Amino acid sequence: MDPSMSQARELINAHLYPVLLIFAVIYGAIQISPLANQARYFNHCVDDVIRESNVEKMSFSEKRALGVRLCNGTSL
Repeated sequence: MDPSMSQARELINAHLYPVLLIFAVIYGAIQISPLANQARYFNHCVDDVIRESNVEKMSFSEKRALGVRLCNGTSL
């Protein structure tokens, strides 16, 4: 094999792959960020509904189900 070809291949392996990996991780973090914000908002909404529901007969799971329904945009 030509020595210059092996040097080029070593340069690619040593530099290109780590750079591509860094860009892939950054891109993934950028793509996940809005989903994390949406989940955080949804969890706060459900927690607020559970805290503010004053029905004594409802169990915690029923209050949580009510919170999920309301935070998803449905009505009672």
